[in-house]
Amino acid sequence: MLRSRHIQCCRAFSRAYATATSPHALVFLEHRQGVIESGSLSALTAASQLGGKVSAFVVGAPDHLPGVIEQAKRRV
Repeated sequence: MLRSRHIQCCRAFSRAYATATSPHALVFLEHRQGVIESGSLSALTAASQLGGKVSAFVVGAPDHLPGVIEQAKRRV
């Protein structure tokens, strides 16, 4: 009787990592004056091939960001 309670208790706390619905990727995009670096484009492409959500983090001057965002949207 004690053993069956222990098994039930352990099942309640176990995690099932293999059953995740879809991965979520966060990509840091590097750019130079509004043009995304090739390494960042490769990372963005790889993240989009995972099949889940893709988020990007971009830092830069306000006049460069719209071009970077459009380039990133075309890749995903």
